[in-house]
Amino acid sequence: MTVLWQLLILFCIVSCSATPLGGYRDSKVSFSYVDEAGTFTLNRETKLIGSKLVTRAQLMDKKGGAGRILEKTVMLSRIGSIRNGGNRLLIVRPQASEYTVWIEGKRYVSRMRLDTGKRTMRLTLESPESKWQGTSDIPVPKAKYLCFFGQLSECLARSNLLENARMFEGRRFDFVLVWDSFPYIQDLLTKTGQKLFARATIKFDGDINGLFRYIVEVEDQVISYQFTKSFELVKVAWVSQGITIAPPGQEIVEDE
Repeated sequence: MTVLWQLLILFCIVSCSATPLGGYRDSKVSFSYVDEAGTFTLNRETKLIGSKLVTRAQLMDKKGGAGRILEKTVMLSRIGSIRNGGNRLLIVRPQASEYTVWIEGKRYVSRMRLDTGKRTMRLTLESPESKWQGTSDIPVPKAKYLCFFGQLSECLARSNLLENARMFEGRRFDFVLVWDSFPYIQDLLTKTGQKLFARATIKFDGDINGLFRYIVEVEDQVISYQFTKSFELVKVAWVSQGITIAPPGQEIVEDE
């Protein structure tokens, strides 16, 4: 059974019997996704099943009526805690993912699974190109906080990094970003590095028209995230890549 099917089985479990951690609410949201290629629909759904945080995302092209999937991702992380001096820190640990993208009609797949014993991420690639085939084990860097890129908003919220950054305005908090779309994102976008893991920071950037705005910096890239005051994702702006994500019909004004 593939990682994707295991995640989908988890995703389809009736989660109402599970007790949400910290009042976390499941979500199912559609956004307008705009990049240099046009305007698309991004569907995101997240469920908390016990201590497992499962997110499914699909980028759709709905031109002509029928929806066509351009990219799809399923990510599984586990919520837990680690000792930090005399206290314990709430953390989210990426466990497994499966990312699929269609490039010029051809299917490219990237699967990941964490090996906690070896402290490595097993990466399996399937594609029509020989350079993107086979399996490799990549060491996981030491860090308190790690987040899948496609699950970043939930991970930052569940790890209390959003709240901590808001309380200590101007201070940068460190974490490690896991590119769940690796290595294809490095081919599709520019200046996103060449590695699966990337050092990143987040800081609070103020209250903008009733929304909390945060700045994430990774690989010399700046990404703006806007959340409600209950830390629900509303907007994303990745200006250097020409990418914006927002509720349908809304615009992002970065110099508000």
